[in-house]
Amino acid sequence: MTYADCQTWLRHSRPMTTQPRWNDDLFPFPTPPALAELVDIAWEEGFLATDLYEEGLYDATRVQTSFALPFDLCEVPLAPQGWEYCDYGEPFRRHHVPFMSVPELLPFADLGNGTCVGWVVPAPELGRTDHPVASFGHKEPGVIGRNTLDGITFLLSIALRSGEELLIAPVARLSAVLGIRPTAEYGRKPGGGDVEIPLDLAPPPGWRHAPDPSGVGIGVLAPNDAFGDECPSFTGETDTILADAARLLDAGHPASALLGLTAAYHEDAQRLPDLHPLWSRAYDALDRDLLRQRLDVMLEDHQRVY
Repeated sequence: MTYADCQTWLRHSRPMTTQPRWNDDLFPFPTPPALAELVDIAWEEGFLATDLYEEGLYDATRVQTSFALPFDLCEVPLAPQGWEYCDYGEPFRRHHVPFMSVPELLPFADLGNGTCVGWVVPAPELGRTDHPVASFGHKEPGVIGRNTLDGITFLLSIALRSGEELLIAPVARLSAVLGIRPTAEYGRKPGGGDVEIPLDLAPPPGWRHAPDPSGVGIGVLAPNDAFGDECPSFTGETDTILADAARLLDAGHPASALLGLTAAYHEDAQRLPDLHPLWSRAYDALDRDLLRQRLDVMLEDHQRVY
């Protein structure tokens, strides 16, 4: 046995004496308490209650896909200090922007069918601790909750609608922890279809929310003086759309430029490479570095697919 083998055996032969908590490193802002409770449970079932915990090893996938939750986590906590990753190493961490989505939609739950559930975060610089929740990806975004707790209630209700018996116990446990009562009919209209919940972004004084002129996206939340007095171009020739956006940016109206660029994307997603430079410039003008980073990921994904 080599020295390295001895060190490995010694490290793995003695159990860890403390139970770590996951670090809140999932998102660029503190995880809202309702979701944090669920990550606690996934952490316990996918890590602390496993054989790997006793061996000092960390399997991020077990946490991300914990059977304690009726959905997968879009982000997984990194290994705590003192624990090593399994053979396949540290999980790949990058911004996750679902297909046909936009940077302002930050997913936390993956339903496994191309649809994600996450927050509507149009102005990260406001530093809000909770956000409206929407479903999106492969579909037009639809608001399902006014905050994280409402969104999780809807998620657990979806699990109950599936009729899968294996989900009944996890849903009951999570409901008890959060003090909620999801039902198969929660969020559903009597005649079918989801209840329509208005998107309330609660503009602070001196700000306003302009709806997306395409009728698809979430629009733009920004200070009043970041908007111009006219509706930007978002249909027709791409050169016309870009020229109008550049004119608005030069005039000091990045919110109006952003409104036109995102609407143009919803009209034709293939335009993304052409829209990207001015779209990035609009985020920079509004000091929204997080959203610009997510836009860069969108472009990378687009170029990889097309």
